[in-house]
Amino acid sequence: MNGLSLSVPSTMARIRGAAVMSPGWRRWWVVVFYALAMAWVESAVVFYLRFHMDRLVPYQPNPLPEIGGFALAEVVREAATMVMLATVGCLAGKTWRSRFAFALLAFGVWDIAYYLWLVPLTGWPRSILEWDILFLIPLPWWGPVWSPVSIAALMILFGTLVGIHDSSDRPLWPNKVSCWAAAIGVVLALYVFMADSLRVVLADRNLEHLRDMLPQWFNWPLFLAALVLMAMPVLSTFRRARTTASRPVLDCEKWIEHFVRNRANRIEPDWNAPITLPANQLAALIPSIEQFQLGDGGGECRLIAFDAERFRGKSDAIRKLVDLWFAEEAEHSRLLGCAVDRLGGQRIKSHWSFTAFCQVRRVLGVRFELQVLTLTELVSTAYYRVLRRHVEDAPLRDMCSLIMRDEGGHVAFHRDRLAAAGNSHRGFAVEVCRAQFWLCGYAAATVLWTSHGRCLRALDGSRTEYFKEVRRELSRFIAAMQARRRRLNETDNETFYWTAPMTARNSPFRESFSLTSDESVN
Repeated sequence: MNGLSLSVPSTMARIRGAAVMSPGWRRWWVVVFYALAMAWVESAVVFYLRFHMDRLVPYQPNPLPEIGGFALAEVVREAATMVMLATVGCLAGKTWRSRFAFALLAFGVWDIAYYLWLVPLTGWPRSILEWDILFLIPLPWWGPVWSPVSIAALMILFGTLVGIHDSSDRPLWPNKVSCWAAAIGVVLALYVFMADSLRVVLADRNLEHLRDMLPQWFNWPLFLAALVLMAMPVLSTFRRARTTASRPVLDCEKWIEHFVRNRANRIEPDWNAPITLPANQLAALIPSIEQFQLGDGGGECRLIAFDAERFRGKSDAIRKLVDLWFAEEAEHSRLLGCAVDRLGGQRIKSHWSFTAFCQVRRVLGVRFELQVLTLTELVSTAYYRVLRRHVEDAPLRDMCSLIMRDEGGHVAFHRDRLAAAGNSHRGFAVEVCRAQFWLCGYAAATVLWTSHGRCLRALDGSRTEYFKEVRRELSRFIAAMQARRRRLNETDNETFYWTAPMTARNSPFRESFSLTSDESVN
């Protein structure tokens, strides 16, 4: 009795574990059951037609006799079958990739089950080497049973891999080379299936002769080559699925919620407050803020690299996340524009440094653009921190606090993005990557100091103080990213504490944006 009491809970746990099925597999089984049932309908219809025409075995003289309107009805029925298979794929999938994959899965299961159901109904096929009329659109396709079954098996494998593992956060798709190879393979396979029909049409130019045509030889060497080409996307997808399964995922929903909630509790600076800054400080401050107003969302406030869609188009969640990120940058431009108006400056439309910055982003690709934008966030945070520390103007300090609060979230977002992307480098390559990040960071900081150092010096800031802040931002970002990557590698399901950033002090991104004792928020 005691043994029974000990075994029952473990048995129930196994039963519960077996009963748990992921949504992807549930959709997979629905598609498979649908395809099996549809294959029976297909087999039954073919049985009725072949029995009526005395053609239970398709490979015999006059294989396509003209009986009433059956020919047109059969062509339309085949087209309708394709529509039904595509429809179930669209209903089962959540992304265009999984919809296409589930449609292929349905086609593959339907095709193989069709021959399985025909055996008890008609006694045919007796072997996989027997000839069959595979399709009628646009010309009759002929081939041994094993040829469509082998293609259907590839469809099932590809449909299962992509249908189960693809998601908006983890897109799964074969590389371009394998896709082009598969396209060539499809063309070759179609040629093999319709080679005899094409010869008849080109030689006699009489479609009626197709009804009496019987193929004599199947070009299996060319078909095997086509099959190898069509298998390449399956192999590519399998490799990518293994890599993707072990890679942490960027929690897009968390960051979307952050950006949405960050819009709340934003106290607008008092732009009507009197200006008490001396003339020499105003003369240096106004041009600096004018340039930041243009560069901080005042120009093209979006990803502008020639291949930006590689990142932005990964999923709908990524696209929304990028839009929210740049919406905050546009808000910074609005705040800086209000500061320019208050100080009596002029909102500029272009500047050589901003033009060069945009051209570099366009030409060098989205991966470089994202790194440049990350470094810009870091060195700008150092600028705003020094500015807030020294400027004797409450609205400007409040503006800096708001922007730094947002930049802290942006830096933390990029930290998570890079941590989730992973890094295949090891050993010396890691040090090279870290060195180039530092080098590019110092280059960005030098460019910023060249344009805005006069402003900070006029406020009693110094080059040493600014670059000290830059070093702190860069080192903390690298350390936080590496720590985050280690934690993500430990588990994909770990929940990290974070709340809506109400003020700088209670921000969840304090590793990216913290306040020292001399930097209280007014």
